Amino acid sequence: MFALFFIMEIIKSSDNKFVKKLNKLKQKKYRDEYAEFFVEGLKNVTDSIAARPDTLVTLVFSEKNIALREKFANFDTVVLTDALFEKICEAESSQGVISVHKIPESVFPKRNVVLLDRVRDPGNVGTILRTALAAGYDVVVNGCADIYSPKVVRSAMSAVLKCRIGVNVDIGTLKAGGYSIFCADMGGKNVFEREKPRGKYCIVIGNEAEGITPDILRDCDEALSIPQSGDIESLNAAVAAGIMMYALNR
Repeated sequence: MFALFFIMEIIKSSDNKFVKKLNKLKQKKYRDEYAEFFVEGLKNVTDSIAARPDTLVTLVFSEKNIALREKFANFDTVVLTDALFEKICEAESSQGVISVHKIPESVFPKRNVVLLDRVRDPGNVGTILRTALAAGYDVVVNGCADIYSPKVVRSAMSAVLKCRIGVNVDIGTLKAGGYSIFCADMGGKNVFEREKPRGKYCIVIGNEAEGITPDILRDCDEALSIPQSGDIESLNAAVAAGIMMYALNR
């Protein structure tokens, strides 16, 4: 349980040590250094705290939304002037609240898993995290957009704290852990013609432009594709991941 601790002073200076740190958390090198990230928006903040209260460091409110502190009476809080708060926020509608969290430790998956192989678009990464949570999958990320960047966190919403996420877990380790590996590839077998796999499995989603790393594609148990009737080169990575997840789990 966090101690009741209200800071009545409103921070007004951009030279304030806490404000400087909060701004730094927009950059990956500082997120790595401090092992912290932030969440914007009332619903995202509320859901994130409910999911992982143990990760919460502090809550930050804008001056005009100071009344929101009543919803979070048992947590440490900081208040900034509206001008300072707006400079920190990247979301168009932050609703006057930010939560700062410790980055959870990387964990090995327990359930069926989606492995993201160099997926670089933050929106795709965030959407896949949300879909994986909804479909009942754990997630592994290798060489992807930083999952704790503001753009990914906004797209994923509270899924960044609700999902079981592993970082840089390779295919060999997953195979040793009993996982069958299925790669999403246009040259593979129609995913809708495949029976639901027996045992644990991993779906690999590749880079938006280059696809799956050749070594992973070579070592996978099976390549699977999504049939397309139109004249289109490929599906969006997040869309393809969602279809694969539900098709194999049907």
